[in-house]
Amino acid sequence: MFGKGGFLFQWIFGNRNKCFICNKKAYQPQMYLDDQGNRVRVCYKCVPYAERRALRKL
Repeated sequence: MFGKGGFLFQWIFGNRNKCFICNKKAYQPQMYLDDQGNRVRVCYKCVPYAERRALRKL
C-alpha cells in the first residue's frame, strides 16, 4: 500500500506513465511542455493533437 507501486503513492504523486491527453498508458511516450511549463508525456497516438495544441517538444 505504501510502496512505490501502491495506491497511496500513485494517489499522491500521480501515475507518471499516463498520456497527458487521453489518460491511457503512454506507449512510446514523447515528452512535451504544457502551458505552465510542466513536463508531460504524450503517447504516440496523441502526438498530432499535442502539436496542434502548440505543446513544445523537448
